[in-house]
Amino acid sequence: MPAVTPVAPRPVVQFPLVGAGADATPSAAPDGAPRVAPQSRAAQAIRFPYVAQPDWVPTPYNHDIGRNGDGSIQYIVIHYTAISYNRTLKAFNLPNSGVSAHYVIRQDGHIAQLVGEADTAWHAGNGYFNDHSVGIEIEKSEESNPDFTPEEYYAAAALACAIAARHNIPLDREHVIGHNEIPWPNNHSDPGPTWGWPHFMYLTSLCAPPNASTVHASFVAESPFPQIASGASASVTIQLRNTGSTAWRKGTAQEARIAVRGNNTTLAFLGEEWPTADRPAVQNEDIVPPGGVGTFSFTVVGATPGTYTIPLQGVVDGAAWMDDLGLYTTIVVR
Repeated sequence: MPAVTPVAPRPVVQFPLVGAGADATPSAAPDGAPRVAPQSRAAQAIRFPYVAQPDWVPTPYNHDIGRNGDGSIQYIVIHYTAISYNRTLKAFNLPNSGVSAHYVIRQDGHIAQLVGEADTAWHAGNGYFNDHSVGIEIEKSEESNPDFTPEEYYAAAALACAIAARHNIPLDREHVIGHNEIPWPNNHSDPGPTWGWPHFMYLTSLCAPPNASTVHASFVAESPFPQIASGASASVTIQLRNTGSTAWRKGTAQEARIAVRGNNTTLAFLGEEWPTADRPAVQNEDIVPPGGVGTFSFTVVGATPGTYTIPLQGVVDGAAWMDDLGLYTTIVVR
């Protein structure tokens, strides 16, 4: 939609965090596969952030049935309305307006869906992007709400996460774009300078679907290899940087763990109070956003004299293994 005069954004708050550590035993899985992730009872009771449930109010006008070309959906495009929510719905239902969007978000976070994602809404002003994107209009106008609201950020982030999960769209700024970033004809300014892209993308990381494309890590540090007497114990700490696009969130399906590579349980005799026989540690932090560093600490014991090497790898169970960084710890028991 057309731009309006920029105004200062109101402060926005973040999603509340939920949950504690997992309290269930993971189910069995083939050797080498990340297992189904257990969730704590708290995480099961609270849907985080929440499930976007649009009100289906289809328009009979201003869209194409189906998708032209290969039909793949590769982008999510963010707009703002410049007029009120009600006037926006009316405009999208005028036979000759020539414009529509898949979704419209009201100032209180309510979501209306006017065009099915399998069909082509006329929102981008560019045929290719119409064919290959989902358009989200967010209410913002002098007649309704001159500032974006926290509820709009939350609803838009939850909706973007759901769309990304359905179509395997990376939640990054190459694939989640503003109307103003659409190439020719580049004559739009929305969502405008008051739209908080860093905040919005942070929120999407909190609900981004964990999978092989979003779960990644790089090595930061590891404590010295322990040398202990028989019967003694020592702590091992490993730090990994989250280089993926989904946050690691403790107590949820996005929880990051350190696993014995290949789900090997034969080295469990070296562990003390590990979450499971092949998962020495879960993340210490409640949340590790993309770019952040997660800390994993676990205890090893000197059961029998000898030298033992435990091959390790990061994992989000039920989703994907992290990059194989050649992690290991060697324990010398005297």
